[in-house]
Amino acid sequence: MVAKANKGKLLDACRAALRIPDFVNDYDEEISDVIEAARAELVAGGVSEDKAHDDSDGRVRLAIKVYVKANFGMDNPDAEKFMRSFETMLTSMSGDSAYNGGDAE
Repeated sequence: MVAKANKGKLLDACRAALRIPDFVNDYDEEISDVIEAARAELVAGGVSEDKAHDDSDGRVRLAIKVYVKANFGMDNPDAEKFMRSFETMLTSMSGDSAYNGGDAE
């Protein structure tokens, strides 16, 4: 139940990042799909599966929100800028033992 609540909170955070009002849920399915794509990109880029699904981690949440901002909708003039930011965050996390499954000593 907690995981579902956290996913809802992340969805709300992404909706807010996209400047979509709380009462508008028409795009929730698309946003949720992009959130899952972001998680898959994190894992493919070297972040551990557990960490990529840790919605309580600020770096993970921020990376997912940036990915969502880059990939939501069709006409986004800032998409490339947001993807570069996501890739920078991914590179940083994948090299950090706290995120890549290595020993975090």
